[in-house]
Amino acid sequence: MYERIEAWRAQNARRILDKARRKADHGMDIDLERAHPRLMYILLDQGSWHDHDSIQDMWAGLLASSSIGNVRDESNLIFINLLGGMTINEIAMFNHACNVANKLVSPEGLIIADVLHCDLNMLGRIAGIGDLFSLDRELDHMRMLGLFPYGMDSVENRLVADITPSTLALHMYVRCQGYAGSPADYFLSL
Repeated sequence: MYERIEAWRAQNARRILDKARRKADHGMDIDLERAHPRLMYILLDQGSWHDHDSIQDMWAGLLASSSIGNVRDESNLIFINLLGGMTINEIAMFNHACNVANKLVSPEGLIIADVLHCDLNMLGRIAGIGDLFSLDRELDHMRMLGLFPYGMDSVENRLVADITPSTLALHMYVRCQGYAGSPADYFLSL
């Protein structure tokens, strides 16, 4: 049994590495040999527990963004720990919020998102969660991680969740895309 798990994790780690290499092949200035060994080890260790293609893409993006610039930069450790602690349902909500939220650049140059509310039934479909209590629990976890703000409102007798991505969430999203530059530059280039 242990050997089967070990082989499964090794295959997942190879997929993450292959995806990161493909990012380098598409013109990104990525040198996987530059990634800090600590980050590489933790990233592949945690990422190898995921066999879902889109989640492996996120791990590959973190690896790619860890392979650009200063090799002593360990800032992706923050995002590795956040991603490693999220469920597949939370990742679906996270990606949805970061994709659809209107982004603005503050006068200081920080990327921020406009308020984003989502009907709980729709959010449940996005996350693949049919149980309101489970959805509420996972939203609370996202809030605890600092990725979403605290809050629910009632709009026209419907309960809606505030899923406005925090600046931390937007920064994480950009790094998971394989981009190590300014989140404001990333979103302005889209």
